[in-house]
Amino acid sequence: MTQLVLGQVLNGAIIGAMYGIIALGITLTFGITGIVNFALGEFMMIGAYATYALAERAHLPYAVAVVPACFIAAAAGYLSNKAFFRFTRNNLVNGLLVSIGLISIFESAALLLWTATPLEMSYVLPGAIRLGDVGLPKMKLVVFGVIVVVIVGTYVALARTWLGRAAFAYAQNPEAAQLMGVHTPRLETAVMLYSTGLAGLGGALYASLYSLEPAMGGVYVLKGMEAAILGGIGSLMGSLWGGVILGIIEAVGSIFLPTAFRDAYGLAVLVAILLFRPSGLFGSE
Repeated sequence: MTQLVLGQVLNGAIIGAMYGIIALGITLTFGITGIVNFALGEFMMIGAYATYALAERAHLPYAVAVVPACFIAAAAGYLSNKAFFRFTRNNLVNGLLVSIGLISIFESAALLLWTATPLEMSYVLPGAIRLGDVGLPKMKLVVFGVIVVVIVGTYVALARTWLGRAAFAYAQNPEAAQLMGVHTPRLETAVMLYSTGLAGLGGALYASLYSLEPAMGGVYVLKGMEAAILGGIGSLMGSLWGGVILGIIEAVGSIFLPTAFRDAYGLAVLVAILLFRPSGLFGSE
């Protein structure tokens, strides 16, 4: 039983990192620009299918295919921002309505292009590493490492660079930031590009592990929202920890409770934590 629990903890942490990268996009978009983008899961889906097309159909190496896939997702995010999201700043209802519309459009387009048949990539990095009696696929460990590096790198960039300070100033007072020389429309566009590109990266990493289907993004954006709230909206490292904690709760809970209620485990713990920490585990009051 101990080995089973340990194995599920490790697997949960890896899956939770996938939640964390979506949570990071949500935190950046809402925390800095005040725009609510519930369609981030669809940009993840775009990144996943773009990676599949470039790697399996165009026969590019997987590591090469990931880069243009992220740019394709970011380009879709740029167009969505210019057409819709930039008009929804600090308006939760309008952001929700735009997101629902985009989810329907992107999923319908994916169904038209790829059909509902699940697609799988050939093995990118076969083999597993043994930790005692627990085996972990090498590709899952690579995915976990990449996500951790990206989230930590984002945190360091925002904390130590002029662009990061400008972003925080914009989040606190857009008018004052503009008076201090910050080009706020460009900053808002950059944040949207980066967050949707991150979602595309999450989709590219997802494609190396699991089968693809047009509705895949809906589940992950819900998990990303839970992880962002659990870690604390506005906390970049909280996004990672919130995702990892959520993934472990779901993985370990599936050992003792029916898997049909797997989605309820994390939600129940989230509600319990918010009763005592309304701002999340790592968020400010």
